[in-house]
Amino acid sequence: MKYYQLIDELMQFYTDGEYAPDAVVAKNEFYDLAGMFDTQSQNFDSKMAQFSDWYLFSRKLNRFKQTPIEHFLKTRPKPIADDEIGYYKNLANNRYSLFEFLKLKGSDLYVRDLFSGYKLIIKDSPVTFGFDSSEFFQARLIPHEDTFVFSAAFCFHPPEATKFIQSEIKRISKLPEAEIPEAREALLIRIFRMRNKFDQYRHVGIQEIYSNDSRLRV
Repeated sequence: MKYYQLIDELMQFYTDGEYAPDAVVAKNEFYDLAGMFDTQSQNFDSKMAQFSDWYLFSRKLNRFKQTPIEHFLKTRPKPIADDEIGYYKNLANNRYSLFEFLKLKGSDLYVRDLFSGYKLIIKDSPVTFGFDSSEFFQARLIPHEDTFVFSAAFCFHPPEATKFIQSEIKRISKLPEAEIPEAREALLIRIFRMRNKFDQYRHVGIQEIYSNDSRLRV
């Protein structure tokens, strides 16, 4: 998949040279969200994909106050082939949200954006396994022609967290329109941290983690 190749190349570029110090700081910030990287863990590849996704598309570079993908398109720090410009623009126009899996029809994946309520079809999706209608999930959709492509980063929430997530989305929907984008981003970060706390503290009840009154720092 071309987008995955470009994401890998962008990560190499924005973690090297003058950007290396930013990458070190970012990795420490991500530890706070997702915990330490364990190369022996079975979820290591998943966590690395989540870090790449967050670093390139969500976190602003300290010097430039832009995400790496925004900086790349605006300043063109290295040449872009004419036939790749559209791919980079699609990466910049990604859609990060919470989704509900609806159905799989052939290789077409049907999902619903939980914030907007829109139903979306990912045609000929290269990712078709691991989805469950009882598990809400966070993912980033990249527009491509008349459909979308998932980035490699997913965060699946346990079924027991569904009620809490729905209540938080409902709360945000009642805010003044100008406040919704920031509140939405804050929720995505908070429940991502909650999911990782759930992995770290298996002895703690899930209702204690997915809660506005949790004694854990989430």
